[in-house]
Amino acid sequence: MLSFDQEEYRARSARLRQLMAERGIDTLFVFDAGNIYYLTGYAAYSDYNPQLVLVRQDEEDPWLILREMDIVAADVCSYLPQSRVLSYPEEYIGSSQSTPWEPISDHIRERTKSSLGRIGVELSGKVLGVKGHAALSKNLGVSEFIDADWMVPALKVIKSTAELTYMEQAAKIADRAMQIGRLAISVGARECDVGAAVSHALHAGTPEIPGSASDFTMNVGSPANAVHLKWTDGQYKTGCSTIFELGAYRHRYCSALSRTVFLGEPSARERHVHQACLDGFLAAFNAIRPGVTCNDVERAFRREFEPRGVRKTSKIGYSLGIDWMEGGPNIQAGDETTIQANMTFHLIIGIFEKADGYIFSETLRVTDTGASSLSNMSRDLLVNC
Repeated sequence: MLSFDQEEYRARSARLRQLMAERGIDTLFVFDAGNIYYLTGYAAYSDYNPQLVLVRQDEEDPWLILREMDIVAADVCSYLPQSRVLSYPEEYIGSSQSTPWEPISDHIRERTKSSLGRIGVELSGKVLGVKGHAALSKNLGVSEFIDADWMVPALKVIKSTAELTYMEQAAKIADRAMQIGRLAISVGARECDVGAAVSHALHAGTPEIPGSASDFTMNVGSPANAVHLKWTDGQYKTGCSTIFELGAYRHRYCSALSRTVFLGEPSARERHVHQACLDGFLAAFNAIRPGVTCNDVERAFRREFEPRGVRKTSKIGYSLGIDWMEGGPNIQAGDETTIQANMTFHLIIGIFEKADGYIFSETLRVTDTGASSLSNMSRDLLVNC
């Protein structure tokens, strides 16, 4: 089942080919799984083996090259006809004598008999790697590729109406999961049971909106100041806090949401950190509008936040969409990307210091006049007694 109609996929390819023309690129190799999904609809999580999309400047539709086992999945979810989906034999998987890049190179040469021309390649993804780069270069007889990591992400930052709809639906799932996680916290509760409740809510979705794959981190502590961790086998005690960073999905489009939940009365310092983060968040939120830069937004945050005496050196936001982070602009000092309508950002204020632990975030859509949050979650200090 297609996530979008064929016209949307073909419009994406057309914009990409225009960008290739502007940069003098004749042939493009796309390896990133999220970018492959964006261009073709192919949604299987199979990028632990070589796979790619081949885009030609002179062809309307791209080619999708996969492991033989995965072509059935392409029939299910890709808009491409079977004639545009190519495969290499299973005998190349896990072989110490040969590499899948050999038959992949054969497919590429056969579809570009006139000339490969100037080749753009996504060089930073996990699919290609150092050995893959060497094998592809050798088998194609090409010594130099153009770094094209930025090309598809440049298209993904502006969301279509359909993409925004999926993100709005995902945000409703994230709100519900956050509330369920918050209510599951009590003295004596197991951390793993709270994590299970959140995971179930993210996968099940709401009564109206089915859930999908989920992703979240959840750290418990006094303070909860360790980022990017999961729960443990411990039990809750009065005086601890929990930092939730949730990602709910619809058709691989993510809406992220973060909150900190206190079990028992927060200290004066914890209340101060909460207020500093909320005020900084709101300053950045109110600064977002078409025409300003990411750097402008970060400066607005710093003007409000820095006098509060709370340390924060990490960025405060980034473009998100397919599979959460999508390689677009960051809201941080020095990023001069101009913000445009229908961009989407995860605006995240995270404090992970020795004595302070706190997180607060929402997913935002840039409107014609400012920013709109996709979340309806309370912004109040969250305290369970």
